[in-house]
Amino acid sequence: MFIPESSQTALLLIVVSMLGWGSWPNLLKALPQWRLEYFYVDYTLGFLVTMLIVGATAGSSGLIGLEFVDRLANAGAREALLAFTGGLLWNIGNIFLLNSIMIAGLAVAFPIGSVLAITLGVGISYWAQPIGHPAWLLAGSIVLVVAALTNAQAYRKLGQTAAPRKMLGIVLVLIAGVLVGIFPPFIAGAISGENALDTYSVTILFMLGASIATIVGVPLLLAKPFIGEASTLQGYLQGSTRAHVFGLLAGAIWCIGTFANFISAGLVGVAISWGIGSGAPMVGALWGILLWKEFTGGGRQAWTLIVASLTLYTVGVVFVAIAYQLR
Repeated sequence: MFIPESSQTALLLIVVSMLGWGSWPNLLKALPQWRLEYFYVDYTLGFLVTMLIVGATAGSSGLIGLEFVDRLANAGAREALLAFTGGLLWNIGNIFLLNSIMIAGLAVAFPIGSVLAITLGVGISYWAQPIGHPAWLLAGSIVLVVAALTNAQAYRKLGQTAAPRKMLGIVLVLIAGVLVGIFPPFIAGAISGENALDTYSVTILFMLGASIATIVGVPLLLAKPFIGEASTLQGYLQGSTRAHVFGLLAGAIWCIGTFANFISAGLVGVAISWGIGSGAPMVGALWGILLWKEFTGGGRQAWTLIVASLTLYTVGVVFVAIAYQLR
């Protein structure tokens, strides 16, 4: 079973997680005519399949094995419930966040969700698992929050402002920010204490919880969508091969990023791993610049703000990394 043995390896894996978390939305963006609910079905299938592959390879001895199944069967009930609940809360929050961005616009929804998720996630995680220098961790969190606000202002300069149903979007993102922000302490509780689970077991249980949110939430959203017309799961079968493959790949990328983050959290602590992982929007912004050309013709103010936000994200991530080195 692969476990990082040095802080340098752990921090490198957290950077990998940041890249994965910031990159998978590109595959959703590449399918503008495909319903979010249908994409999310493939996304969930993608992370479940990848979860099994990683568990049977990196999470077991030898080239391939099923040791992770035995460890799951022997997991403590409390720790297993914490990991499962963490995944359930995260995915409900993520579904709300994606809908709020589509309703209220990135410039409105993103800063609200990011501020709540970063402050709650880092703060409560440190309280549950105090690893890292608190002053540097606090400084890094503040810089990351300012980076999120600056990023949103840059998109506002592009004209990406709120839609008419702004209030619904704000309500959804408030819920999303709280749910995404409070899940990390559940992971901290599952990987620490007398009956602590190994991080592979925690990640697998987390993803099983996340899949339940999809199984329950997608049919409800199709019947009573926040945006668009009501539909049924039958429409999923009408998707193109490209749409399904992109959804599966998105789930796989997110899954690998989550494994990398949680495996590292066992060594450096959840507050550190979540804090650095929160730099994922920086990766998303770079994709927006380089792949989607979002800032073409954006003007000097928009470019100044996006460069400032990327710089702040980088500084915030470095501060959080220093917090571990000075623990």
